[in-house]
Amino acid sequence: MEDTNWTFVIIATTVGFFALAFILLYPVYRFMRKEEDLEKNWTKDAIAKRQRREPPSGDGAG
Repeated sequence: MEDTNWTFVIIATTVGFFALAFILLYPVYRFMRKEEDLEKNWTKDAIAKRQRREPPSGDGAG
């Protein structure tokens, strides 16, 4: 009986640890994915494509 209680405590602690890690790290994962998607807008090809689409401003700047 005594071993069963310790086994339950160990299993519950392990599950709780992984649940807490998931709860705390999932927002970080979502943020990193969003930043990676936004990063694609700032590659040299993407910037050049945007500059070709936009008409010149007329003030000699571009």
